[in-house]
Amino acid sequence: MKISIESIKESLKKDFKKKLLNFIVEAIKIIFVLAICAGIGIFYAVGERAGSPQRYAEQYFSYFVTNNYEKMYDMVDCNESEFINRENFINKCEGEKVYGSITGYKLSKPVEVGDNITYVVTYYIGADKKPNTYTITLNRQIEKTHMFFDTWKVSLERFMIHDYSISVPVGTRVLMDGVDIEKYKKSTSEDGTLDNYVVNRIFSGDHTVSVHLDATGEITKTQYVTEETDSILITTNDFAIKPDVQQKLFEYSASIIEFMYQYSMDKTKNAEDLAILYAQTPEAQESAKSSFNTLAAAITKADGAQMKELDIKTLSPEVVSFTYPDRVTVKVDYDYTFKAVTGTTVLSGIVEEYEGAGNSTAYVYLNLIDNAWKVVKVDLECVDYSKQS
Repeated sequence: MKISIESIKESLKKDFKKKLLNFIVEAIKIIFVLAICAGIGIFYAVGERAGSPQRYAEQYFSYFVTNNYEKMYDMVDCNESEFINRENFINKCEGEKVYGSITGYKLSKPVEVGDNITYVVTYYIGADKKPNTYTITLNRQIEKTHMFFDTWKVSLERFMIHDYSISVPVGTRVLMDGVDIEKYKKSTSEDGTLDNYVVNRIFSGDHTVSVHLDATGEITKTQYVTEETDSILITTNDFAIKPDVQQKLFEYSASIIEFMYQYSMDKTKNAEDLAILYAQTPEAQESAKSSFNTLAAAITKADGAQMKELDIKTLSPEVVSFTYPDRVTVKVDYDYTFKAVTGTTVLSGIVEEYEGAGNSTAYVYLNLIDNAWKVVKVDLECVDYSKQS
């Protein structure tokens, strides 16, 4: 049997093509497997980076040191409420702002407890070699990134104060950080003097409690709240008169002193006229008449000495006592000039005119009666108008 050269060549060609095809198929398989492995590797690397708790902590810290509190809030694990929200978070961060340039920082090894991971960042500011620390705790979230990898949020628990207690005089209106907290009222003390409020969650840091009285006073206290200082007590001794009410009391006290001198020097006026300006209680009326008679006797003495004119230049009132809710004492310092005449004696019937100046002090006592402040007593001695040698 003869085998031709052509048949051998044809057979070799077929074998070569078959082997080449097998090689190409195997090569494609290998490339495909490698591509899958590479894809898995890239996917895993990307997922690991996206879900890295350390990377998340470093990002949060970078926002902290650059005072980017809006971005920080976007990274926190927060169940918002009336006092736990973006605005209050930013206010808290503003109070703990980092001043100066960060010259270096380092994260501690992570401490894992359940679904939480905690890093302590040690950092340095400027040329100061003293280290500062900042703790970041991350909460593992239910959501996954790239379907398989963990996601994180920064826990605010270490900034949280639970059950902040506020005790204030009963029946007052209470605001915390400008928010009415009536719905947080829990109880009234057994003696009926204090209302107790409990706010379930607030941030640590500065908080302002304002207590308002309808007609008299107000008190505003700012407290730096921590776990050790998680309550505040405001009593009636803390109250001050509201500015607008205080101004009216000042005007009232100054005018009553001027009226007392005017009426006592005016021969057409009597004690009854002055008493109209006082509270209409028996005690206040008696005090008004007694003060009028005492002052009138000092202005015109038995020997004829008399103060003819009195010009009060300035009156400077100040509250020296406020007893919540209805008693105020106002001290009034005043300067004056006067004209007067001397009296006569057995040896001389000559009356001499003269003038002078001086300063004096009076105390005006006011009570809140039927929602209006009324004068109940005035401690006022006649100015010294004696002739000076």
